[in-house]
Amino acid sequence: MAGRKPDVPKGYASGPYAVGTCCFSLTDTGRREVLGDGKGDRKIAVRMYYPVTRESVAGMPQAKVFSAPKIAALLKAYHLRSISDELNRAEYYEHAPWIPEQRFPLIMFSMGYNSYVESNTYLLCALASQGYIIASVGHAHEAVENDYEDGSTDVFDQSINKRMYTSLIGALWSQRKLMRQKGSQQEILEQFEQFQNKYTPYIKERVPQWEQDILKALEAVQARYGEHIDQSRGIGASGHSLGGCLAYYLCRYHAPFSCGINIDGGLFGDYPDRVMEKPFCQISCGDNINVETRPFLQTTADTYQVIFKNMKHMGFTDAKFYIPIKMLSGKMDAAESLRHLVYCHRTFFDKYLKGADVRLDGLASEEVTYRKIV
Repeated sequence: MAGRKPDVPKGYASGPYAVGTCCFSLTDTGRREVLGDGKGDRKIAVRMYYPVTRESVAGMPQAKVFSAPKIAALLKAYHLRSISDELNRAEYYEHAPWIPEQRFPLIMFSMGYNSYVESNTYLLCALASQGYIIASVGHAHEAVENDYEDGSTDVFDQSINKRMYTSLIGALWSQRKLMRQKGSQQEILEQFEQFQNKYTPYIKERVPQWEQDILKALEAVQARYGEHIDQSRGIGASGHSLGGCLAYYLCRYHAPFSCGINIDGGLFGDYPDRVMEKPFCQISCGDNINVETRPFLQTTADTYQVIFKNMKHMGFTDAKFYIPIKMLSGKMDAAESLRHLVYCHRTFFDKYLKGADVRLDGLASEEVTYRKIV
């Protein structure tokens, strides 16, 4: 891809707080790694975003987003010539001091498949500036690249490309048909079930492994930073693509998670008949609505649908700012799409994690529609 001046947004972390960041990693000694070289125990990478006082970071330089190994992996994965220094800086500060004796709600965030921990840095910085702690989790050998505290790294296991579909041609044809399917939400869900069981059993099987990554990361976050976390209204979950699917899965089956948002993730996985009893928001681009109907069925809780009309799947990540390919990122203005994505998250979590009396449809536009389904 030819070089391009990045359209980096400004002022997204505009809340009352500045934003601190730090990284840590852990090893799940109860699970052997099956990807990569298949050696050792499962590793998990975590990047924290958290509120700090603006006075505490006065004079500090903004932190870099990517390590050197991650830049190398991103250049190769996305066919980029370079990542500018401007793009490699965000509105957060490395190891900024936590605010003593003050607690904030926690949101666990999960990347999409073959993405990276910092894929939604602008969104997560914006949330942290509004008084949230966010832990973004990286999944070993299923991200473009992960960095660990011991200095080791891993990259995406290319063998996954051969395992992901039982038949690539069959999956693409069936997916195209599914996206155009007409019928009730239940009928469309049944078609999606047939699709995932026939063509994507590998992806379906990875959901419980990502679930364990998040639960182990949550244990570590609580152990390290518990004194700063307000869990009085539970824990929030969000993520993009398969990470968004994971947010739904966690809310449905794990008590600590009280509400969640799925950013354009197909709802892969097994879901025995059990009613969702927690508020949930499904964000979708027009292409993927038919693989994201599950949240609107078998639920008794507040459920929302937000549709970005001129968006493509990758456009929900920061890649929209440096990969100017409309068939991947969509036609919607990058800064405007970020504004809506931040609004969705902030309003939803303000309501269900902070108890604020707010509505989720205050930023409706011609390009983004908001609906309460249940």
